[in-house]
Amino acid sequence: MRQPLENVRYWRSDDLDGLETNRVLHSAHTFPKHTHDQYAVGLMEDGASYCHGRSRRSSVVVGGQICLFNPGEVHSGEPERGVPATYRMFYAAPHWLHRVAVELGGRDAGPPDFRRLIVPDADVLRAFLRLSDLVADGAELLARQSAMVGAYSLVLARHGGVRPETVTTRDGNAAVRRVRGYLAERLAHKVSLEDLAEATGLSRFHMLRVFRDATGMTPHAYHTQLRVDRAKLLLRRGWTMADAAQETGFVDQSHFANTFRRYVGATPGQYLSR
Repeated sequence: MRQPLENVRYWRSDDLDGLETNRVLHSAHTFPKHTHDQYAVGLMEDGASYCHGRSRRSSVVVGGQICLFNPGEVHSGEPERGVPATYRMFYAAPHWLHRVAVELGGRDAGPPDFRRLIVPDADVLRAFLRLSDLVADGAELLARQSAMVGAYSLVLARHGGVRPETVTTRDGNAAVRRVRGYLAERLAHKVSLEDLAEATGLSRFHMLRVFRDATGMTPHAYHTQLRVDRAKLLLRRGWTMADAAQETGFVDQSHFANTFRRYVGATPGQYLSR
């Protein structure tokens, strides 16, 4: 009996170089042998599925594991013993992932190649879960770009045969100073990962790594903190919540209030109360 395709949701992000993601809940659907033009990463959240490859023996991916498919790699998907599975998939363009691999390794060693079909890696799993949640929530561009580069850099370094290039301490310290200054001058502006990489002269991956190592925060988290601090000052000076939100680059008052509460532990109204 054919199983209905229920609880399937897709997200496509033109501002993330065409990244396509989905989340499938409790599906017993069986996929025939097929391929993808993109690099595909799958996260099995619950249940298990056979991933039959053309040149590999049948393998099973279970909850908490990751499956990795290179472009053009023949595979299928069949829930183990017909038990519904919950999983997420990510499809990245080959040219984009090749660029990330070059930035990560500091040289062009050819297109990346995932060497294993199924891997247990809690760090990679968490990184892609975070990316999925940010995309689904429509998070700000810098947050989504940072999560995407971070997740794919991690999976390439661990399972794609790419050895990360090192950055000197001097270059890293200079980059951190430039990022701090760049973000402080653009509290009301959208900032992209490419903007920060260009400002520092580092690759996107290395800029993210040196900034996080030095500050304990991502550039997006640091930028958000600066914007909230500025908004607090404006509110104390008598600005309305709407004007303070606009001045610090928040898209609407709801976004501003939620972010303010997350960072301050109080709503704007509570912050101003006596």
